[in-house]
Order: sequence, then C-alpha cells, then structure tokens
Amino acid sequence: MKRMIIFLFCILASYAHAQEKVNTFHVIDIATNLAVPSVSVVIVRAKLAITTEKDGIFSIPGNLGKMKDTLILSAQNYTTLKLPLYKLDVIDTLYLMKVSVDSVSALSNLPQDSLLNDFNRKDIVNYAGIHTETSLFEYLQLAQRFDVKQSGIQLKGVVVNRLAFSVDFNSAGLEVTTFRVRIYDIDTVTGKPGMDLCRQLIEIKDKDNRQFKINLSQYNIILPHKTFFVAIEWLRDFRNMGYATVYDEKLSRNVQHINYRPAIGISPVKGPKLNIWGLNMKREWKPYTYFLPDFTDLAIKATIAY
Repeated sequence: MKRMIIFLFCILASYAHAQEKVNTFHVIDIATNLAVPSVSVVIVRAKLAITTEKDGIFSIPGNLGKMKDTLILSAQNYTTLKLPLYKLDVIDTLYLMKVSVDSVSALSNLPQDSLLNDFNRKDIVNYAGIHTETSLFEYLQLAQRFDVKQSGIQLKGVVVNRLAFSVDFNSAGLEVTTFRVRIYDIDTVTGKPGMDLCRQLIEIKDKDNRQFKINLSQYNIILPHKTFFVAIEWLRDFRNMGYATVYDEKLSRNVQHINYRPAIGISPVKGPKLNIWGLNMKREWKPYTYFLPDFTDLAIKATIAY
C-alpha cells in the first residue's frame, strides 16, 4: 500500500500561516515513466530531508508560491534535480534522468586480498549521526576515503560498525535499522566523492547487529582510480526515525530533535590526515571535522582484491 511521505514538521516559522494546503508530488523516471523509488527529498534552507518509499511519492504542506526555498531531489544513478519551491505550485510530477556510466574492467586479480582501515571494534567509543549539545547532525551521507596502490582492482566487501541499544532488557535483540552503502569514485578535479561505482542499490536492513559485514563480490565493483569512498546514506523514513534530547543554551531547557539511525562508529585509530567527508543538505561534499584533532576515520573497513 502506498504511503505518502508528508513534511509534518513546520517548514519555516514564516510558512506556518499557509499550511492548510497539501501539495503531493510523484517522482518519475523520464525514460520509463515509472516511479523512482527511495528518493532523497531536501528543502535546503529549512534543513528538512526525508526519503520517499518505493512509490516515489512525497507531499509538502503550504502555499508553495510564497515559499522562498529550494527543493533538491536525488536518487542513486540519477541526475540530481534542483528547483525553487515556487515553481512547484502548478505541477505534481517531477522527472529524473538516469546517469549513463561506462563499465570498468579489472586490470589485476591477484589471489591475496588486502584489508584497509583495520581497527579493534572493542575500542570504538565515538559515533557520528547523533545530535549533541554543541552540534546538530544535519548530513545526508558520510563517506570514508580509502587509498590503494593501484587502480583497476575489485572491492570485495566492507565492514560497518554502528551504535545499537537493546530494545528489550529481557532479550538480546537490538534496535533494527535500514541504511544504504554507496561506493564512490574520486572526483579527480576536487578530490571529493564523485560518481557512483555501483549500479545496484546496496541496502542493509532487518539486522540487529553492531557490526555489519557486507559482501560486495556480486556487484563486481572495479575501482578506476587509486582513491575511492565508502559512504553511509541515511534513509530518513519512519522506520529509522527516533528522537534525541539535547540541552539548548539559548532556551535554557532540553529540546527534542528528530534523529535517524544508524549512528556510525568512529575509528579508534588516528590517521595522518582526515578521511571523512559529509554530504550536507545542499548536497555538497565537505570535510567532516567534528572529531578532529583526535579522530580522522569512520569505523568502516574495506577488503580489496589485488
């Protein structure tokens, strides 16, 4: 059954008076005329983001013609669409175009694998993805940079560590979460995460572990350069939604903020340079400096085949 994703939050205080109208949109593949599933929907200035379900439907309340904000739609393997909200006042369908990517063949396939960014998971004490009293977490993705000795090799698997709590003190079950793993090439001009290296969705769900071991062999991900990125994409839906209570010094009281699982571990091993990048609400990749100068890497390992 289809379920509309509605921005129930107040978009901005200035919009509050015009929330009697509900504007519903369908996100469609321009070539197939089919719904694009799991689209990241962001209203930039309001710093609001959700992920649609498989039907690609979302709604925004209010008079769009009076809203001075920007909507950004993004889905894996599609070109990002960016529009001012006032232009959506007379339409109900938004079209995304698939990105065409050339396949890359492996240049080497030696029998010995190599593990990158190794650490002892028992030493992890810090996590990214949680609101704190000093900083709200307002990123869509976090990416870990990896450097290898040669190009044309295969990424065989990744290990992701996250924070998890017991949901029932009488059982060993941990809270479940759903998230996506994204594999990016390096943008050789900017040094930031670039194009997707996997054409298929890598979605991790219905797991109650603190550590996820993800076999990527079936995707045949070949690294065209000596640098690549493994990213965690938060699915901002009701399944992953929770609340974080932080103390607001300006208001002198505790305030609840919506938070999305999972919280990703920070590696206990400090490297020579910062390797964490964050994708903000404007869909700009920026160095994620929150844990500097003590920590430089996410608690994500990668296995490659040389």
